[in-house]
Amino acid sequence: MNVLLNLLLLLFALCCAADPKVLNIRQKRGTRTNRDACVDANSATVREIGAAWLRWKGQKVEFCRCAVRARVRCHEIPVTKCFVSKCYNGGTCKEAVYSSDFICQCPPGFTGTQCEISKSSAVDLVANTAIYHCSEVFSNTNFTIRNQVSISNSLAVFSHRNPDGDLGPWCHVYKGSQLTWELCDVPKCSCGQRVEAPSNSLPMFRIRGGQVSDIREQPWQAALTVYLPRAKSYSFLCGGVLIDSCWILTADKVVRVTFDEKRLRVVLGRTFRLQNSSSEQIFDVEKYWIHEQYDDETYDNDIALLKLKSEFGICAVHSPEVLPACLPEPNLVLPDWTECEISGYGKEEEFSPFYSERIKRGRVRLWPQEQCVPEKLAGRLVTPNMLCAGDTRGLDDACKGDSGGPLVCPKNGRMTLMGLISWGDGCGKKDTPGVYTRVTNYTNWISSKMRAN
Repeated sequence: MNVLLNLLLLLFALCCAADPKVLNIRQKRGTRTNRDACVDANSATVREIGAAWLRWKGQKVEFCRCAVRARVRCHEIPVTKCFVSKCYNGGTCKEAVYSSDFICQCPPGFTGTQCEISKSSAVDLVANTAIYHCSEVFSNTNFTIRNQVSISNSLAVFSHRNPDGDLGPWCHVYKGSQLTWELCDVPKCSCGQRVEAPSNSLPMFRIRGGQVSDIREQPWQAALTVYLPRAKSYSFLCGGVLIDSCWILTADKVVRVTFDEKRLRVVLGRTFRLQNSSSEQIFDVEKYWIHEQYDDETYDNDIALLKLKSEFGICAVHSPEVLPACLPEPNLVLPDWTECEISGYGKEEEFSPFYSERIKRGRVRLWPQEQCVPEKLAGRLVTPNMLCAGDTRGLDDACKGDSGGPLVCPKNGRMTLMGLISWGDGCGKKDTPGVYTRVTNYTNWISSKMRAN
């Protein structure tokens, strides 16, 4: 009996002293142990309990779910050709007949959920680490490499995440046949660096409030829409700016109308406001924050932050049509009359009943602060949280519907978000600037909200 008791005590001591990593348990808030997850045999993607997905079985499609005890349950479902393809690089898109789920059949040389990974240009591995490349576009090829991930480590695009504030993003990986986790070598993606405009884009011509443009010239532009119960459809609301995969900046006064998060939706990557596009990415809003000191009389502190809804910790996928603008450093001051850009889907004339059908852009210059005064703006107060910018010719200006959109300026080869379109005295009046929220005054507010959520 004593021998058996001593043996039990020894086993208990060994279990208590075991390294958590050896037990393959990640003791971090916001995560699950690998024992509570399924691994899809086809893609080696790690799925949480309750997660559902589609997968190919020969030429047929299966609906799979991660059931209790981490068991993968699948059954065949009917599919049809996608009305709007969501697959890149020539992939074939199929969607479920009875749901909005879709799946891509990739051409040779490509893989990934949306055929966004090039096998032929796979990156090298550094001994059991995952290497994640930001979006790259190669001008000498006829395809775009998006979110390039080395598949040799059995990682999916959305496996890179850091929901618990660790020292860096972490991944589920295979080491031999053992599933484990570790910190990933994931460099910060480039912001404010767009792809050149397509050569077949329409000629640009001047219109009030900007120029007809293409979304690849303003890939950080977002369109906020709101669900109207009576119409049972989404209606355009205002502009916004992508600053990170799951984060959008916009104007406070627009979302302050107390719209429920469930009614808001964000559209990225769309050139035409009302037309679906294979490049678009659409997200529901998980939560938004309006500034605590917003003044609805002066529009002081006219800024709001939206968090997009995602199951994987990554929302917007980088592409030529969807890229974030850079946030400025808190003390950044650009020279007076620096030429910058504005963009949006707003009205082309002040009293027009219609918003623009296509995204527009305009070029404006930063006005000296001593000229950003009430006398230039029909007597309205200008606070230190605002900056002025305008076209001295009176040609380009923001207008109604552009609110919350970007004022981006070049800084070290990147387009940096210096302002958010806020208010003005009419649209395009000569010698009258537009007024923008000064983003440099809110970088700490933005980062604190993002860190806490």
